[in-house]
Amino acid sequence: MAIMQPEFEIRSELCQGTARMTLSGELDLATVPRLRAEAQAMLERQANHLIIDLRGLTFVDSSGLSLFISLNDRAIRENWTLSLTRPSGKTFSVFSITGTDAHLPFIDEQGSP
Repeated sequence: MAIMQPEFEIRSELCQGTARMTLSGELDLATVPRLRAEAQAMLERQANHLIIDLRGLTFVDSSGLSLFISLNDRAIRENWTLSLTRPSGKTFSVFSITGTDAHLPFIDEQGSP
């Protein structure tokens, strides 16, 4: 009997230049393009701050990690702000093992550094 993995979901809202994207499920090679497209759509709608809530993720692979690094680099280049809400311990391990936790803009609660 196969165990069903939770489907990847993105819930987004844009209010006064701040886009909040709440993720759930697994962020991997198959789902990263959806998050990339949603982030781009929010930026095109004049968002100047992206808050991506990672607390609902059950898994992040290297392609997800690469996307967050890319978004952070882009935010610095293009003068907008990226904030990532720190996920749970198991999901956060990919960031701590690779050392990127020290370089990405994590916040402990949505909206507060």
